[in-house]
Parts: sequence; structure tokens; C-alpha cells
Amino acid sequence: MDVGGFFRPYILLLLGDYLPMSQEKENESKQEPEEGGPPRVSLKIQTPRGLWSTTEPANAAKRPIYPISTKIGQVITDAREVFTFTETGNQYVLLHLQTKLDSERTIASYHLVDGTLLVLSVQGGNAQ
Repeated sequence: MDVGGFFRPYILLLLGDYLPMSQEKENESKQEPEEGGPPRVSLKIQTPRGLWSTTEPANAAKRPIYPISTKIGQVITDAREVFTFTETGNQYVLLHLQTKLDSERTIASYHLVDGTLLVLSVQGGNAQ
């Protein structure tokens, strides 16, 4: 019998206020769903101009934290806005591990989780 597994919830309950600082920060970074809304996910987007995350760039007007029902196209639009990609002749796509994400599908349909790194690729010219 696994006695340690039996007592673990009780030990965590007793020591809950004494979690290490790194554990507290990890818990704080979890995105709680808005009341009645879908769960949210925090992404990292690598672009030709830099990384977009919950902390970078420091002056970003918005952060890549989305309800899982958000379409990939909205994430592309927001990344373009944050880094002021203004070209209209180029096609922008998001890649996950070499897989091109369909802009009409949702984040949930790809089973993306907190911290997933996506790459914004500019096809058809130079990003300016």
C-alpha cells in the first residue's frame, strides 16, 4: 500500500502556506477562466522582431493570454500589432513544431498549453 500517496493531500493542506516562492509564482501564473468563460492559455510567440510573451517586450500593449476558444488568426493579428508589422502583401502564419496552424481553427483544437512556443512566419517578402 502506498502510504505516502494517502497522506500527500493532508501534508500539502498543512503546508499550503509554506510553499516555496517558485511554487507560489507557478500557481500565480496559471490563468483562471473568467467567470462563466472558457479556460485561458498563455503563449509565447517568436517573431522576426523578437519574442512576445507575458513579460516581453516590456512595453507591449497586450499580452498573449487567450481564451482557448480564440482563433489562431486573432493571435496572428495581435502579434502583428504588438510588433507593428504593417505589410499587407505578405502572408503571416503561426507554426508549432514545423506544423502550420490554420488561422480559422481555435487554440483548443491544437491542444496548446501554457507556455507553448509558436513561431510567426512571414511568407512572401521581408517583414518591415
